[in-house]
Amino acid sequence: MKIALIADIHEDVVSLKDALRIAENETCDHIVCLGDIIGYPYRRAAYNHTRNASECISLVKNNCSCVVKGNHDIFHTSSFPKHATGFRFPKEWYRLSDDEKLSLSNGRVWHYSDDSSLYLSDSEIEYLNSLPEFEVHNCNGLHLSFSHYLYPNITGYESSLKGVNADVKTHFLHMATHNSPIGFVGHIHPEGVGICYETNGNITSAWFGRFRFFTYGSRNIRDYRCVVGLPALADNGRENGFSVFDTVNRSLNTISLNPNRRAHL
Repeated sequence: MKIALIADIHEDVVSLKDALRIAENETCDHIVCLGDIIGYPYRRAAYNHTRNASECISLVKNNCSCVVKGNHDIFHTSSFPKHATGFRFPKEWYRLSDDEKLSLSNGRVWHYSDDSSLYLSDSEIEYLNSLPEFEVHNCNGLHLSFSHYLYPNITGYESSLKGVNADVKTHFLHMATHNSPIGFVGHIHPEGVGICYETNGNITSAWFGRFRFFTYGSRNIRDYRCVVGLPALADNGRENGFSVFDTVNRSLNTISLNPNRRAHL
């Protein structure tokens, strides 16, 4: 079984169509979307003239067999994450200014000042609100877990000042309760792919316990519990792309949509 994994579309319909075309050519059995379908970061991206939130939502809805929501999907529907990390959102949260949000949350929650305003239809809001925050699917005997980010900040709604590796241990525990050996996340936006293997007291290898980042291309996933961080699909000024995972040989092919750019990892 081959699974195409896309994340962080951010309304980039051109890149989304390219990825769907390549996934079809790769004869993928399923396509999984790891959130942030919408939310255009106008200060970092350069596709304002082609961005299309409604078309991206429609393409994801019609082509993806599994979709989870990300922090930008939550923000633009004025909803709240179900999985929280301790911060309690006041009911008037979406009526507060950016400065008020920053002060009230002590900088722990994104305020999305970098996002362009967005109109969504009632049906689009209903669809985005219906998406789960975490999914586990049995794929050829492998229980693969999918989320936008790491548990408990599983939608990436809370900004992390500790760095990506600080949250991996808790996510591994969450995966273990679902008997999941491999978890896929977005939100990190590497130029390539990040892989973190679970550590234990008997393992001292540098390969374990923290994310290691690799450029685009094919890699085999070792037979240890691990989390894989996918590149952003959106063209945000860095090398963007998506991944294809083969469940039979546990190979992960991360495909660049902009091979003229060099990764800087």
